[in-house]
Amino acid sequence: MRHVWLALLLAPWNIAVCAADVDIYVTDYTGKQIVGEERPLAGRKSTTALLFASRGEYEPFSFALQPKERLTDVMIRATALRSPSGTIPADHVTVRSAEGGHGENRMLLELGRSWDMPAWSKELFWVTIHVPEQTPAGLYRGRVIVSSGKNDVASLEVHLDVLPIRLSEPPFCIGFHYQWPGNLEVLRATLRDMRQHGMTNVGPLYGFHIPIDDDDTSQLGTFIREYLAAGYTKPIMFAAPMNLTVSALTGYGPVDSKRFQQKYIEVMRKLDAETQKHDIPVIFSIGDEFTNKGIRGVQYAEKLARFVFEELPEICVSSDMNGYREVMAMAPYLNYAGFNNGWDGIDHHNRGRRLVNEQFIKQLVQQTGAIPYFVNTGKGRFPFGFFFWRMSEYGVAGKVEWFYNLGGSGGGRGSVVKLEGTKIIPTVDYERSREGVDDLKYLCRLEELLETARRDGRARSEAAAAQELLDRIKASIIPNWTAYTSGGMKWPPERLDWLDRAKVERFGPYNAIRRTVADQILALREALETETGERASGGSERR
Repeated sequence: MRHVWLALLLAPWNIAVCAADVDIYVTDYTGKQIVGEERPLAGRKSTTALLFASRGEYEPFSFALQPKERLTDVMIRATALRSPSGTIPADHVTVRSAEGGHGENRMLLELGRSWDMPAWSKELFWVTIHVPEQTPAGLYRGRVIVSSGKNDVASLEVHLDVLPIRLSEPPFCIGFHYQWPGNLEVLRATLRDMRQHGMTNVGPLYGFHIPIDDDDTSQLGTFIREYLAAGYTKPIMFAAPMNLTVSALTGYGPVDSKRFQQKYIEVMRKLDAETQKHDIPVIFSIGDEFTNKGIRGVQYAEKLARFVFEELPEICVSSDMNGYREVMAMAPYLNYAGFNNGWDGIDHHNRGRRLVNEQFIKQLVQQTGAIPYFVNTGKGRFPFGFFFWRMSEYGVAGKVEWFYNLGGSGGGRGSVVKLEGTKIIPTVDYERSREGVDDLKYLCRLEELLETARRDGRARSEAAAAQELLDRIKASIIPNWTAYTSGGMKWPPERLDWLDRAKVERFGPYNAIRRTVADQILALREALETETGERASGGSERR
């Protein structure tokens, strides 16, 4: 009997020892998701994920798991998140394993069956919480639990502050190049998935039938109908026509030959006629990086753009360009000038000029009148979010990135998903890109409120604070992509004097900036609502 009582007394201590033998901590999901290269969030190990999100938002965090002793039959599950005012169901919390993929772009795999972990091995995981649209504001708490067999051996606390904010779609075309996936059900699933990831348009490129020897445009019609059904409202960046000059019409002679031009006009008008049946604008991308062919490619590009401008003025056109002289040759004849950061060309004709920067974009707009549109300027949070917002000041209207599902099912280098039928396996780059779009939504929401305050002459103090914050964020971002791709610059910078260090320690630097924007949204909105109420009742003390 004495030994039984001793065992009962020591039971809680034994559980604690078991939990202590498993190292689990929140990591920085903006950093590398590679074992040994991950870093604890804000530089310190924590077993509590501190998060915030708006209604309808998908909010992620990542964590590392390292048992000091062998674990068998490992599984990870999430509980519901609860607050006094409501519940976020457990099935709105998804746990995935970060592994495989290509380079730093890890796949995020469903956990599936249980597995075994050797002592001192380490694995990385990604958690996404979807906040339902009607979730009441408040602090929600839950857990992510690691079990071995029937025993719970470790857990993370999850604290999610649901903000009383509903974010709107940003006023830009944001999306990925896309390949026809093979059937209607997968098309619907992928369009829905891109929408859920914040994309506002899509760039159909490969696998789309071009009616060269027939009049069949039904595939394009199907895509447009499903695009609309999925809720998209922004123009389609229809990139498939660039294949006409890449390969499809290469047997029809040079670009300035009558035979080539007659066939080109015929095909483009068939496609345009199909788009006119649907209530959505379509941008036709007509060229693909002619800089790669040297100065002769630039000359070809100018002839093509001029010809399309003169013979097909009814069609809205763009081109995928990758060099200074190519852009300046084509852009006067284009509606949208699509470009990446550019290169010198095989014959060095661009002499070190790069394109994704304030100086060039201002020159482009002033000299050609074309609308700037980024093509392949980077995946991830910064290029989809804060950096894009910074460059939108110069008139950049959109961004299309390489590639959603290259090869049709994706999974290869360059793709942000892998398709297994209608099952969609995301990558780290894809999830971070959604976070960038969410950053963009917060920034645009604050700008909308600021515009309202200025227009109506209300909430002057909070409006001034909002403008000061936006100016500070803008000043922290170099408006030149080369600074970040080959100049060694990082964003956010190491220290921003205006950023609350307590927020950085809680959320990490990216989300500390986003939370500062969110707090300013709430403060400005409250000031606007307060003054509206006071004026309606005759009050004037806050005017």
